[in-house]
Amino acid sequence: MADVMTRGADSGFISGLASGVYHPAVLVFADWPGDPVRVHSGVGTLAWDGHDWIGIGVHGMGGRISLPGEAQGMASTEGQAMLGGLPEDIDALLATDARGSAVQVWFAQTTERSGATLLGGPVSAWAGYIDGMDDAEDGTDGREVKRRVTVALVSRASQRLSPSAYHTDEDQQAEFPGDTAGRHLRAARQRMQAEVVKF
Repeated sequence: MADVMTRGADSGFISGLASGVYHPAVLVFADWPGDPVRVHSGVGTLAWDGHDWIGIGVHGMGGRISLPGEAQGMASTEGQAMLGGLPEDIDALLATDARGSAVQVWFAQTTERSGATLLGGPVSAWAGYIDGMDDAEDGTDGREVKRRVTVALVSRASQRLSPSAYHTDEDQQAEFPGDTAGRHLRAARQRMQAEVVKF
């Protein structure tokens, strides 16, 4: 069975599955700007990979995640993570521009339901990026109002980002002072873009 596992499951993980009674868990790392986040779907603090992973599996937080499919080509596939919380916590999340931040997800097993002790090592499930955030309120029909933040997840870096992927004249001058090739290449690119027919 270990030979057909392509994601590197160790013997403890496989033994847990083979037992027929197992307690699944999800670990999520987000390289949040200025404050990396490590959480798991259980309750309590879980120690793994030299870090503490905080459990968010408590009533009222409404956490859930749907992972994008594995990308086959240039287009990004999209999934999302959702978490409820206090309005001020969500305001703080939304105030941060996390687009382009790396995200990793692992599937794991714990020794008890919603536990914080791993059974074997986690298995890599997905890696990608944050593509944006939004928030919404539920329960406006007289029940308790809950606010949730939704984080869009993509399998490739956002195609809406505008990173400096071009070698500019300034780049060329920094590395080769006096060389004009960068200027000529940039002018050629601008001429090409000006000639593209716009509908």
